[in-house]
Amino acid sequence: MKEHCEQYGPSILRLALGPLFIIPGVMKLMNPGMIIGMLGQIGFPAPTFFGWLLLLSEIIFGASVLVGYKVKLTVWPLVIVLAVATITVHIPSIATNPMGLIDVLFRLLGIAALISLHFTGPGAVAVQED
Repeated sequence: MKEHCEQYGPSILRLALGPLFIIPGVMKLMNPGMIIGMLGQIGFPAPTFFGWLLLLSEIIFGASVLVGYKVKLTVWPLVIVLAVATITVHIPSIATNPMGLIDVLFRLLGIAALISLHFTGPGAVAVQED
């Protein structure tokens, strides 16, 4: 029984993580100028390119994680998205907003969960087993 249930842990993690990327990605898609403007303000080179790369990565790789397709590979672009957002946006915001630490911790939890999926695989009820 225990071995059978262990396969559902990664599945639950996938079902929780996927929408955490898909929803913000779709919101950025509805107004790409917002993310492009923000990237330009914080000094990113080629903000239009990176804005579109970001929103498409969130949608495509988030959907891939959600359905369990090539999870061991598709988690890494999302880890990069979270790491860059943490370093460039959320850590600097702690100086002006002490509650920004919660944002940093949330992103670190997301990185840990994605890396966990890399090691465990997609679990049960996945489109493709790694």
